[in-house]
Amino acid sequence: MKRSWRFILGFGAFGALLTFMFSLPNNPFGTTLARSLYAFLAFTAIAVVVGFVLPQAIRPAAPGLEKNAEPASEPAGRGTNVDVSTPDEGDSLTDLLKEQWAGGKTDSGNNGTGFQPLQPKRLVSLDNPNPEEVVQAIRRLTDE
Repeated sequence: MKRSWRFILGFGAFGALLTFMFSLPNNPFGTTLARSLYAFLAFTAIAVVVGFVLPQAIRPAAPGLEKNAEPASEPAGRGTNVDVSTPDEGDSLTDLLKEQWAGGKTDSGNNGTGFQPLQPKRLVSLDNPNPEEVVQAIRRLTDE
């Protein structure tokens, strides 16, 4: 029990010292001491809560203490191994991809619902510019 109280008070003192060091340049000495006291109390409370909750969470449950469980019915090693392997679904996935690939080719040829490249209505080329279009573009840009 001595060790836990030393840890709790040490953690509180660490919080108070840290708060004192960061608060001293920006606040009056009285405000700094008050905030350091509040930090000591807060860090001490956090250490008490962590010191109480952490051992309870880490400790394994005793066999037979679970609700609605029969203590002697299950072997001791049951439930300790986890199987993390997944079944091989490579063949079914390959078949699905082949069906989608074949379906995509027939749909694009028959219904026109597959991929079609964009066909813009008006494409301007800079190789052979039309003088009227160039003049209209310049007029529009100077008006704006």
